[in-house]
Amino acid sequence: MKTFIIFSAILCLVFAAVCANARVTVEKITYRGWTDSYRLAVGGYKLVVVPEIGGRIMEYSLDGKNVMWENPQEFGRTYPISEDWKNYGGYKTWVAPQDIWGWPPDFMMDAGKANIQVLQDAKGLPVLKVIGAPSRKLGMLFIKEITMDESGQVTIKQRMANIGAKKVNYGVWDVTQVQTPCYVVFPVNPKTKFKDGLNCLTSEARNSKQFDFVDGLCIVTYMGEVTDIASDSLGPWMLWFKGDLAYVKLFGPKEKDKEYPDDGCTCEVFTSKPQLGYVEMEILGPVMDLAPGAETEMVGAWRIFKLSQPVTDQGKVLKAIKGMQGKGWIP
Repeated sequence: MKTFIIFSAILCLVFAAVCANARVTVEKITYRGWTDSYRLAVGGYKLVVVPEIGGRIMEYSLDGKNVMWENPQEFGRTYPISEDWKNYGGYKTWVAPQDIWGWPPDFMMDAGKANIQVLQDAKGLPVLKVIGAPSRKLGMLFIKEITMDESGQVTIKQRMANIGAKKVNYGVWDVTQVQTPCYVVFPVNPKTKFKDGLNCLTSEARNSKQFDFVDGLCIVTYMGEVTDIASDSLGPWMLWFKGDLAYVKLFGPKEKDKEYPDDGCTCEVFTSKPQLGYVEMEILGPVMDLAPGAETEMVGAWRIFKLSQPVTDQGKVLKAIKGMQGKGWIP
């Protein structure tokens, strides 16, 4: 069985601006001390995948400004298989819901060495095919296909396959750690099932001042509080603002009659303690019954935009969103 979360034609055309003379390049590099890393680049956009630590994306940047939070204490480091979790930062894919595996995440799922194949799509763009380390503990394998087009837009196809001998009930969980100070924004479901508009996954989140609701949006203002919230948002986007940069994560529509993790949620936001200083922007796919050999797929798209002025308060958050919608940058 397969299920696909696929963008409509409108969403596929949201990031339509293309530099006619730009050419996307791919090269093998050493990144932060990790050898055999791969970099996609076009214009001022760069994206770096590090196979040695689970095939994470550790950089997605515009003009040298990286959206991703990175942990400098872990630069260049790898570890033997253990139950100790190392927080490298960047983007990774986990299995949802978390109560299947508890904590910490399985080492192979999180940081097992991935293999990279450099392919080419029908348009001649380079594709990084990231084949994750097999997680025997969970009976799964992640395979991602990462493409950057001439506009700097990134498309990520995340496939999760059941490699075990038993049927499983899993969903794809997309986790991106971003830099702070920042604002993170997403549309609230107008018919949300949650009394306060959010599913507060930690008690601290219920009384946090980091979450506000304005004009049908949830605006997260990072203040260094450790909280975890989830939403049954219909999407189709999550936004990050820091200074004059905006990072967009597009995700497909919520599928009707499908079960979603954390009581029906499609996206989550985790805010870390100030000593680390990051926010997690998380997208959740439906939980699927997967027979041995079956797989499920979730597709996402990213883009960084430079704004005409920095976003420094909630009023400017709303102004920036309206401007981005007016330019067709987001639906």
